[in-house]
Amino acid sequence: MPPFPIDRYLLPETPVEVPDGFTEVRQSLTAGLPHRVELGAGVHAVLILPTGLARQWLNTDPLAVVSSSADDLASRPAPPAVPPPPALVGRVPLRLVVRQGTRILGSVPLAAGLRRVCPDAGPAVSTGSTPIAVEVVVLGWLLHAGTVRGSGDYGSSVALAWRRADRAADQFGPPPINEFVWRRRPPAQRVESELGPGRLRYRYLLDKKLRRVLR
Repeated sequence: MPPFPIDRYLLPETPVEVPDGFTEVRQSLTAGLPHRVELGAGVHAVLILPTGLARQWLNTDPLAVVSSSADDLASRPAPPAVPPPPALVGRVPLRLVVRQGTRILGSVPLAAGLRRVCPDAGPAVSTGSTPIAVEVVVLGWLLHAGTVRGSGDYGSSVALAWRRADRAADQFGPPPINEFVWRRRPPAQRVESELGPGRLRYRYLLDKKLRRVLR
């Protein structure tokens, strides 16, 4: 079976760079988890690892690597000709909970290069002051088992970038394709990609003059 055409785009091939207009924040995780990262403008992120398995961490080497962004950035071997049987996911669920004061703006899973706006839908949440929305980029991280157990310098760290996201866009693209127009075009002129249940669907017309995206 040939490799999927967009397989090479799924993960970044180089270390994640700080986008223009973003402020970089790098911190060592010496106080254990959860760890608070101040972003600015009254907004902070809390790094958490919800596992509920205390005994596992007590019996683990404190310098053992629990999670690292290097796994996302490492070169991947060519896919095997015969796909392996499905297996349970072994990646720990590290997440950033973005808050303004005591209000939760959003939750961001740790994945190298991931960009997410918090809040991601509806009006921005505030604590009675000026409403604010922020965009967060995950640059990298390294988490050792000792940091999960408690405070101490075990070499764990996290790197983020952020910016305020309450300004209107200054670039505009063509409007989405009307669904009824899409259905009337010949199948040979349509390309569709559905990411999953409840996720965005991207639809393209092969005619460059009519190329649009249907969300």
